[in-house]
Amino acid sequence: MNTVLLLAVFFGTAAAIVLIIYLIDRVNMLEKMTLESRPSAPGDSVKPDSNADSVFLGLSGKILWDAMSGKTPEGFNDNDLVALKSRYEHVLTKHIELLFKEGSADRQQGKASAKPKLPTSIKTLRGTIDSWIPPQHASAIYKAGFESIGATDIDRTRIASYLDDSTELLFSRTDIALRQAFSEKLMPQSQEGGEAPLDELPDLSAPVAEGDNDSIV
Repeated sequence: MNTVLLLAVFFGTAAAIVLIIYLIDRVNMLEKMTLESRPSAPGDSVKPDSNADSVFLGLSGKILWDAMSGKTPEGFNDNDLVALKSRYEHVLTKHIELLFKEGSADRQQGKASAKPKLPTSIKTLRGTIDSWIPPQHASAIYKAGFESIGATDIDRTRIASYLDDSTELLFSRTDIALRQAFSEKLMPQSQEGGEAPLDELPDLSAPVAEGDNDSIV
């Protein structure tokens, strides 16, 4: 009886060790394949940062966007990407907020409307990640921030509409539920019914916070 029990413990321990080795090997292989398969096109050629968020398995820039919007990279499978969705939600949210605030700041400083930089470095609690979204949506979000400064109530309604259209589409394409319209967060009304000053907008320089989607990430 003791012999059978010892054999069972031995084989169970061996199986657990083999499984752990396999999982570590799988993660290392995925990261290696991702780095080797990076194309040289602009937006995809971002070199891996040693401080990059390892939870994204080496994915960044346009490759990360493609993976989150349904184009599974070579060497990955759908299950490899499912766990990344909740963390990517924070990155996408902060990218949108940074674009809007950048447009607002440029308008307040008297600068001309500019073309948003892609990809954009987003801070997370584990480092930084390069975030890319389709240029037409990046421009629409930046433009919403730029035009929101000094806009009339009628203009603000129009601006809020195309801001929400763009952000809703981004969340839809990545199959992530949108918890709150971005116009409600980024274009709040002051008590007098006017526009909230830029310095009262949330601080977007803080790293992405895990598990708190209501915070600025």
